[in-house]
Amino acid sequence: MIKSDITAAAAYLTPAGGTVVTAVAPCGIGQRDAGVLGFTTSLGFGKKLERIVADPHVALAFHTREHGFSVSPAFLLVQGTATVDLRPSRARLEALTPQAERYLGKVVRDPVWDRLLREYYGARVFVDIAGQRTAIWPDLSASRAMEVTGAAWPGFADP
Repeated sequence: MIKSDITAAAAYLTPAGGTVVTAVAPCGIGQRDAGVLGFTTSLGFGKKLERIVADPHVALAFHTREHGFSVSPAFLLVQGTATVDLRPSRARLEALTPQAERYLGKVVRDPVWDRLLREYYGARVFVDIAGQRTAIWPDLSASRAMEVTGAAWPGFADP
């Protein structure tokens, strides 16, 4: 259900106790049998990475299902603990290429584009999330009853 989304919303905590929500590209990253999913990002987004490393409690919301290959109408929220792979192996980076091409189109390779996009392609990191709780709503409005697996839902905050 999650390996077909082109974009998701990642939420991470700030030092002041707030939350930042930003778009990320999961590109099919994950191992369902291991309960791990993730996304890739550029080292150019250092503040996001610093905050995730400092407090690895994150959430990933699959909320725009129509922009990828998913046929699911569900809103999916995965909460867990992130590990940032700041120095991914060349093999891991190269394995991402066919996954990314499925969503973003053919990677342009030639001497000029390789030089121009060196940082974009080569300075990528992976954020792997060990899922601890998953909440699924039957549709993207998330207005009906949800199904929770994993850790118990803590309830809603007081108004």
